Amino acid sequence: MRLDDLTDLGAKCALIAALSSICACSPAPKYRLADGVPYRYGPNTAVLHRLSRLQTDEAGAVTHAIVFIEFRDLEGGVCRGVGDAEVALVVSGRTPQSKRLNLGSASENHASWNRAVRMYEVAFKIDPALDATNRPVVRADLKWSCGNRPVISDSLQLDQRSAQ
Repeated sequence: MRLDDLTDLGAKCALIAALSSICACSPAPKYRLADGVPYRYGPNTAVLHRLSRLQTDEAGAVTHAIVFIEFRDLEGGVCRGVGDAEVALVVSGRTPQSKRLNLGSASENHASWNRAVRMYEVAFKIDPALDATNRPVVRADLKWSCGNRPVISDSLQLDQRSAQ
Protein backbone atom coordinates (compact mmCIF):
# COMPACT_ATOMS: atom_id res chain seq x y z
CA MET A 1 0.00 0.00 0.00
CA ARG A 2 1.25 3.43 -0.91
CA LEU A 3 0.30 6.61 0.90
CA ASP A 4 -0.99 8.04 -2.43
CA ASP A 5 -3.53 5.17 -2.64
CA LEU A 6 -5.34 6.47 0.44
CA THR A 7 -7.92 9.09 -0.47
CA ASP A 8 -9.17 9.91 3.01
CA LEU A 9 -7.00 12.45 4.90
CA GLY A 10 -7.94 10.79 8.21
CA ALA A 11 -6.72 7.40 6.97
CA LYS A 12 -3.41 8.94 5.87
CA CYS A 13 -2.93 10.58 9.28
CA ALA A 14 -3.80 7.35 11.10
CA LEU A 15 -1.27 5.38 9.02
CA ILE A 16 1.46 7.97 9.63
CA ALA A 17 0.71 7.99 13.37
CA ALA A 18 0.82 4.18 13.52
CA LEU A 19 4.16 4.03 11.69
CA SER A 20 5.59 6.76 13.92
CA SER A 21 4.61 4.90 17.08
CA ILE A 22 6.20 1.69 15.82
CA CYS A 23 9.45 3.53 15.08
CA ALA A 24 9.38 5.24 18.48
CA CYS A 25 9.21 1.87 20.28
CA SER A 26 12.29 0.44 18.59
CA PRO A 27 15.68 1.05 20.17
CA ALA A 28 16.90 4.00 18.12
CA PRO A 29 20.65 4.52 17.71
CA LYS A 30 21.91 7.29 19.98
CA TYR A 31 25.06 8.07 17.97
CA ARG A 32 25.77 9.19 14.45
CA LEU A 33 28.80 8.76 12.24
CA ALA A 34 30.58 11.82 10.84
CA ASP A 35 28.36 11.73 7.73
CA GLY A 36 25.17 11.67 9.86
CA VAL A 37 24.39 7.95 9.44
CA PRO A 38 22.88 6.41 12.61
CA TYR A 39 25.37 4.20 14.47
CA ARG A 40 23.86 1.67 16.89
CA TYR A 41 27.10 0.27 18.32
CA GLY A 42 27.98 3.12 20.67
CA PRO A 43 27.71 2.58 24.44
CA ASN A 44 24.23 2.17 25.87
CA THR A 45 25.07 0.91 29.38
CA ALA A 46 28.02 1.16 31.77
CA VAL A 47 28.66 -1.11 34.76
CA LEU A 48 31.41 -1.85 37.24
CA HIS A 49 32.59 -5.35 36.38
CA ARG A 50 33.07 -8.11 38.96
CA LEU A 51 36.73 -8.42 37.93
CA SER A 52 37.23 -5.26 40.01
CA ARG A 53 39.23 -6.18 43.12
CA LEU A 54 41.44 -5.21 46.01
CA GLN A 55 45.12 -6.12 45.91
CA THR A 56 47.14 -7.10 48.97
CA ASP A 57 50.82 -7.13 49.79
CA GLU A 58 52.79 -10.09 51.20
CA ALA A 59 51.56 -9.34 54.73
CA GLY A 60 47.91 -9.34 53.61
CA ALA A 61 47.37 -5.59 53.90
CA VAL A 62 45.21 -4.03 51.15
CA THR A 63 47.36 -1.57 49.19
CA HIS A 64 45.53 -1.04 45.88
CA ALA A 65 42.11 -1.27 44.25
CA ILE A 66 41.61 -2.06 40.57
CA VAL A 67 38.23 -1.09 39.12
CA PHE A 68 36.98 -2.20 35.68
CA ILE A 69 34.25 -0.36 33.75
CA GLU A 70 32.39 -2.28 31.05
CA PHE A 71 30.36 -0.57 28.32
CA ARG A 72 27.77 -2.40 26.21
CA ASP A 73 25.93 -1.32 23.07
CA LEU A 74 22.21 -1.67 22.23
CA GLU A 75 22.70 -5.31 21.23
CA GLY A 76 24.60 -6.21 24.41
CA GLY A 77 28.06 -6.33 22.83
CA VAL A 78 31.09 -4.98 24.68
CA CYS A 79 32.23 -1.67 23.20
CA ARG A 80 34.47 1.33 23.83
CA GLY A 81 33.10 4.23 25.84
CA VAL A 82 32.51 7.92 25.18
CA GLY A 83 31.61 10.82 27.46
CA ASP A 84 32.81 11.23 31.04
CA ALA A 85 33.14 8.50 33.66
CA GLU A 86 33.81 9.24 37.32
CA VAL A 87 34.85 6.40 39.62
CA ALA A 88 34.93 6.87 43.39
CA LEU A 89 36.59 4.47 45.81
CA VAL A 90 34.78 4.58 49.13
CA VAL A 91 36.49 3.05 52.16
CA SER A 92 34.39 3.20 55.32
CA GLY A 93 35.82 5.72 57.76
CA ARG A 94 37.93 7.53 55.13
CA THR A 95 37.48 10.34 52.65
CA PRO A 96 36.49 8.90 49.23
CA GLN A 97 39.02 9.03 46.39
CA SER A 98 37.75 9.73 42.90
CA LYS A 99 39.13 9.67 39.38
CA ARG A 100 37.54 11.09 36.28
CA LEU A 101 38.01 9.70 32.78
CA ASN A 102 37.40 11.95 29.78
CA LEU A 103 36.63 9.21 27.24
CA GLY A 104 36.20 11.85 24.54
CA SER A 105 39.96 12.39 24.66
CA ALA A 106 41.62 9.86 22.37
CA SER A 107 44.77 9.72 24.51
CA GLU A 108 42.89 9.27 27.80
CA ASN A 109 40.53 6.73 26.25
CA HIS A 110 43.48 4.72 24.92
CA ALA A 111 45.51 4.96 28.14
CA SER A 112 42.74 3.55 30.34
CA TRP A 113 41.56 0.81 27.92
CA ASN A 114 42.68 -2.70 28.91
CA ARG A 115 42.74 -4.66 25.64
CA ALA A 116 43.02 -8.04 27.36
CA VAL A 117 39.67 -7.75 29.15
CA ARG A 118 38.06 -5.16 26.78
CA MET A 119 37.21 -2.80 29.63
CA TYR A 120 38.50 0.43 31.11
CA GLU A 121 40.82 0.00 34.09
CA VAL A 122 41.09 2.52 36.92
CA ALA A 123 43.70 1.95 39.66
CA PHE A 124 43.65 3.42 43.15
CA LYS A 125 46.44 3.38 45.74
CA ILE A 126 45.16 2.86 49.27
CA ASP A 127 47.38 4.81 51.66
CA PRO A 128 47.69 3.98 54.46
CA ALA A 129 47.09 0.33 53.61
CA LEU A 130 44.12 -1.45 55.14
CA ASP A 131 44.91 -3.85 57.97
CA ALA A 132 45.00 -7.53 57.06
CA THR A 133 42.83 -8.64 59.99
CA ASN A 134 40.12 -6.00 60.35
CA ARG A 135 39.28 -4.69 56.88
CA PRO A 136 36.59 -2.05 56.45
CA VAL A 137 34.00 -2.20 53.66
CA VAL A 138 35.36 -0.97 50.32
CA ARG A 139 33.01 0.07 47.54
CA ALA A 140 33.45 1.49 44.05
CA ASP A 141 30.86 3.91 42.64
CA LEU A 142 30.50 4.84 38.96
CA LYS A 143 28.76 7.79 37.33
CA TRP A 144 28.80 7.90 33.53
CA SER A 145 27.49 10.83 31.53
CA CYS A 146 27.33 11.36 27.81
CA GLY A 147 25.83 14.48 26.27
CA ASN A 148 22.28 15.16 27.38
CA ARG A 149 21.49 11.53 28.27
CA PRO A 150 20.57 10.73 31.89
CA VAL A 151 23.55 9.87 34.11
CA ILE A 152 24.05 6.12 34.57
CA SER A 153 25.25 5.01 38.01
CA ASP A 154 26.52 1.70 39.35
CA SER A 155 28.04 0.50 42.61
CA LEU A 156 30.08 -2.57 43.52
CA GLN A 157 31.51 -3.84 46.80
CA LEU A 158 35.07 -5.01 46.28
CA ASP A 159 36.36 -8.28 47.65
CA GLN A 160 39.87 -9.11 48.74
CA ARG A 161 42.26 -11.11 46.57
CA SER A 162 45.93 -11.63 47.14
CA ALA A 163 48.53 -10.02 44.90
CA GLN A 164 49.78 -12.28 42.14
